[in-house]
Amino acid sequence: MLLDTLSYIGSKLNGENITWAVGASILLNHYGLVDKPNDIDIMVHIKDIEKADKVLTSLGKKKIQEKVSTYDTEYFYEYVVNGIDVDVMAGMVINHEEGSYKYKFNNEAITSKKIINGIEIPLTSLEDWYVLYQVIPNRKVKVKLIEDYMLNNGVKNTDLLKRALEGCLPIEVRNRIENFIIL
Repeated sequence: MLLDTLSYIGSKLNGENITWAVGASILLNHYGLVDKPNDIDIMVHIKDIEKADKVLTSLGKKKIQEKVSTYDTEYFYEYVVNGIDVDVMAGMVINHEEGSYKYKFNNEAITSKKIINGIEIPLTSLEDWYVLYQVIPNRKVKVKLIEDYMLNNGVKNTDLLKRALEGCLPIEVRNRIENFIIL
């Protein structure tokens, strides 16, 4: 049901030429790191957020979201489509003890695609989620899953790790990223 809903949403977003991609548990599932995604997390280019909101509002029910101090994301919307929770973000900002990290989502952040029910689903990079999960609280297990995967399979998008270092990151996150860049 979740992947059918994702392909349904994807067909509509693609039809509107929206720059978007899936991340989080669906991305981890794509790489075999988690068995079952629990929701759909979609990143949208900030220039397309209004179009994406219109599409998703037409497909399901938009929920009222509560402000969470961990995030200063410019646009964060929650929907329920076919009974599936769908989170949509544009201009994602994660606050941490040393400042705020702004995730740069653009075409460079889309590093692969998956076909589901004949629909092309763009995917964000594992490297970007390696960084994001280190900054989001309580994601150590997911960080370790990605780290082990990259140690065993190599880092495919070193440029995205370098790009992340341009942002405001805690020193321990910077050190972990730099270790992968020099491998």
